[in-house]
Amino acid sequence: MLYQLNVRELTYVLCEALDYVGIDDIMHGKRVAYIACEIGKQLGWRESKLDKVMMMAMLHDCGVSSTGVHHAIVSQLDWEDSYIHCAKGASLLKEVPLYSDFVEVIAFHHTHWEAFCPYVNEEIKLYANLIYLADRIDALRSQFGAHLYHEKETIRSIIQHHTPSMFSPLLCDAFKEASHTEFFWYYLESTALPYYFKEWVDQGEIQAVPFDILKKIALIFSGIVDAKESMQKERTLNVASLARYIARLAGLSLRDQECLELSALLHDLGKLRIPDNIATKTAPLSDEESIHLRRQGFDAQIILGQIKGFEKIAKIVAMHHEPLYSKRLFPTKSETYATPLEVTILTIATTFERGQSEEATALLAQMVETYQLEKSIISNVEAYFLFSS
Repeated sequence: MLYQLNVRELTYVLCEALDYVGIDDIMHGKRVAYIACEIGKQLGWRESKLDKVMMMAMLHDCGVSSTGVHHAIVSQLDWEDSYIHCAKGASLLKEVPLYSDFVEVIAFHHTHWEAFCPYVNEEIKLYANLIYLADRIDALRSQFGAHLYHEKETIRSIIQHHTPSMFSPLLCDAFKEASHTEFFWYYLESTALPYYFKEWVDQGEIQAVPFDILKKIALIFSGIVDAKESMQKERTLNVASLARYIARLAGLSLRDQECLELSALLHDLGKLRIPDNIATKTAPLSDEESIHLRRQGFDAQIILGQIKGFEKIAKIVAMHHEPLYSKRLFPTKSETYATPLEVTILTIATTFERGQSEEATALLAQMVETYQLEKSIISNVEAYFLFSS
């Protein structure tokens, strides 16, 4: 089925999810997009080219799921393993037709200007180095600040010092010219930056996006989430597959099945804001650490709720994580409000995936009884889970 979406809005919001990895520094992707676009404007680039720069820059760190890697990105000018997240990000984007043109740029976005191989297309080199330059400017801003005149001069002098070895002279000159206005630096502030993108997002064209493409985008983010924990590879995909299977057996419409599958793929999006040491901790969590885990549903809802057309997905994800609703998975005769069936199915699927099969089977049996579904669903789901695991 087709979904009417603003692709600019979708990309901007997903950039916000990627920025969650920074924990306390949650605007890196947007700042890189802003800096790159301003340098492009200084060079007189046309709107279509700037639009492409904006999208690429927003997604440039889609290969990052670790808070440790993010720390390296913003605290060092260069480091030995920087290519790893570039290669991973390029691999993820090549699966999505909307973003497949960005693959080479993302793959090379930490390549030094004088280290490019001769066979690389000149336009690809310039795009990649532009994102690299913008990325490093933001890293230097994080290290030195960018409020006082001498802080800005320090950033400009470091960039100049590493030109042309790391950065294109053309791009370096454009940055120096663009950055001599106070407005350039003001927009890097967290209170101002969203206003820079508002018109760009609002003027985005509404496109009919097939479910298969949305699923591929959701798979990128489920893969990033699962990569936070080494033992969680393909966990989210397994949850989504089981949830879709249960939804089909329960007689949900095709639209509702697709909505549930997308919800399942994105249900742990809020985990991107959980620090690595908490996400992988095996010992009991402190009260403060537990807060990070408890708010993941809220963080996911804040992200997904910004995408027009994703309102139901945001609701399913939020209700799945909210403990208040866990006691009301099934309606009673006196209730005028009950948790949607999709939330119940997602809860059952995640419970199975956690290895709590007895509890999951009990919930499944209660769902079958409450909604007067075929009892064969129970044995079919149990068999599906055993086979797939």
